[in-house]
Amino acid sequence: MAVELMKDLLKVDRLVGENTVQAIIEGDILAPDTKPDITRVVAVDGNIQVSKKETQDNKILVEGVIQFKVLYASEKGEEPLYSIDSSTDFKQSIEIEGLTSPMKSEIAAEIEHIDFSLNNERKIGVKAVINMAAKGVQEVQVEITKDLEGMEDIEVLRETLQYTDIIGTNASDTLVKDAFELEEGVPEMKEVLKWSAIPVEKETKITDGKVIIGGSVLLEVLYIGEDEESPLNIVKKEMPFTHFIEIPEAYSDMEYKLKMKIDEVFTDIKENADGEKKILEVEGIVHIEAVVMESQKREVVVDAYSPTKPLNIQKSKVEVKENLGIHRSQVLLRETLDLPSNNPPMAQIFSINAKPIVTDYNLMENKVVIEGVLETTVIYTSQEGLQPIYSYMQEIPFRHHVEIEGVQNQMEIDIELLVQELDYSRINEEQVEVRMNISTTCEAYSLKSMDVISDVEEMEEVEDISKRPSLTIYFFQEGDSLWKIAKKYYTTVQHIMESNEIERPEDVKPGDQIIIEKVYSFKF
Repeated sequence: MAVELMKDLLKVDRLVGENTVQAIIEGDILAPDTKPDITRVVAVDGNIQVSKKETQDNKILVEGVIQFKVLYASEKGEEPLYSIDSSTDFKQSIEIEGLTSPMKSEIAAEIEHIDFSLNNERKIGVKAVINMAAKGVQEVQVEITKDLEGMEDIEVLRETLQYTDIIGTNASDTLVKDAFELEEGVPEMKEVLKWSAIPVEKETKITDGKVIIGGSVLLEVLYIGEDEESPLNIVKKEMPFTHFIEIPEAYSDMEYKLKMKIDEVFTDIKENADGEKKILEVEGIVHIEAVVMESQKREVVVDAYSPTKPLNIQKSKVEVKENLGIHRSQVLLRETLDLPSNNPPMAQIFSINAKPIVTDYNLMENKVVIEGVLETTVIYTSQEGLQPIYSYMQEIPFRHHVEIEGVQNQMEIDIELLVQELDYSRINEEQVEVRMNISTTCEAYSLKSMDVISDVEEMEEVEDISKRPSLTIYFFQEGDSLWKIAKKYYTTVQHIMESNEIERPEDVKPGDQIIIEKVYSFKF
C-alpha cells in the first residue's frame, strides 16, 4: 500500500518587503486678511494624515496632507498671540521589490522636524521632514503534512510548529465630545489658539467577536482670555470614551494591538447661565485600528523512514512568524531645560509640547534597548519688549530597555511611543523642569523556518541489512539524536531505548555508549 500524506493548510501573512523613505514637504503659509501682519513666528506645529494608499507592482503610492498650526506675534495687533491654520498636500512613491497590487500594505508616517522662516509680513515658508515606513504583506496558504499512513513499519518524526495567526483586523472611528465650564476665577475665553489631543488606552477587553476599548482623550487648549492682565491661558481636560470594534472570530484569550489617532478637534465657545464665555464645547474623532492575534501550535512531520524499505523523501521549507510578545511599559523622565542664550528670560510658562522619536534600537538576548529623543517645545512669556510671547525647542535624549523572552538579534521589532503625562514648573528665569510619562509598546516577531515532508514515495528495492553486524557499539556525539542514529542503523528509537534502558531521549549525553542491535523482520 502506498504511503498516504495527511495534510493541512495554514494561513499566514508573509512579509514581501519593507522600506523607509524620508521626504521634504515645502510650502508657504499666508496670513488671512482677517489677521494682522506677522512680526515674529513663535511656533509651528504639524499633524500628518495619510488619506490614500495604493498598492501597485513593486511600489506603494501614498497620498496625504500635513495640517500646520502657526502661532505668531504682531506689533500691529491688539492680542498677544495669533494663530493660522494651513495645510499642504503630498504624494510619495515607496518602492518595495516583489510587491503586486492584490497584496496588503501598511504605512506609518510621522513628522520628524519642521523648519520655518518669515519671508515677509504676510508669508511664512515651512519645510517639513517626514518619515514614512512601508511594509508589503502577502496572505498565503502553506501546506503542511500532519501524518503519514499506509505503511506498518514507518517511523515518523514530528515537531511542533508554533506561529502567530492574525485572527482579524478592523478599524473604525468614534466621536468623542464634551462640554465643560471653566473654573471660578479663570478668565473668559475670547479665542482658541491651539489644541493638543492625545488618545490614551486605559482598558481593553476582547469578548466574543468584539474588541472593547476604554480610553481617554487628554486635551490641552491654549486660548486668549478676556482678562488683559492674563491674556493667555491653558485649560486641560480628560475626556473618557468607550468604543468597540467588531472582529467576528475574536475571543477573550487572544492577544491584541491598537493604534489610535486624532486628526482634528473642533472647539466652540459658549456662554454660561451668567452670560460669561466660559463653556467650551469640544468634539473630535478618534480613529482606532485593532488587530487580534492568537498563538497556534501544529504538529508537522519533518522526517520519516522505514527500517525495511527505502523511501524517497521530498521536503519543502515552511516559513512562519511568531509573536514573541507585546510589552507595554512606562518611561518616567525628569529633566531641566535651559533657556537658549539669545532668548529673553522666562516670566511664565504657558505650554510645553513633547514629541517622542525613536532614533535607534538594539536587540540583545531577551532584551530590546530603545534610544530616542523628546523634541520639546516651550512657549512662555517674558517681561521684556512689547511682544511678550516666545518659544524655544530642546531635544531630550532618553534610553529605555524592554525585556521580551526569546528576543535575539536580527528579529523584527515594532516600537510605538506616546507621551501620556506631562507636567512642568519654572525653576527660575532661565530654567524649567519637565516631568514626563512616556508609554512604550514594543512588539517582537521571530521568523521561523522549518523543512517539512511534502511527499513520500516507497521504493521497489528492499534494503539488505543481512551483512550488518548483529551488535554495534556507538558513542553518542555532539549534535546526535536517537532519531538520527535509529534511521542510520535501520532500527527504531523505541528499540534503542529498550536495549539501553533509556527512560528519556534527552538523558543521553555526548560520550555515552549506546548498544545498537540489528532488527530482524520475519514473514511467515
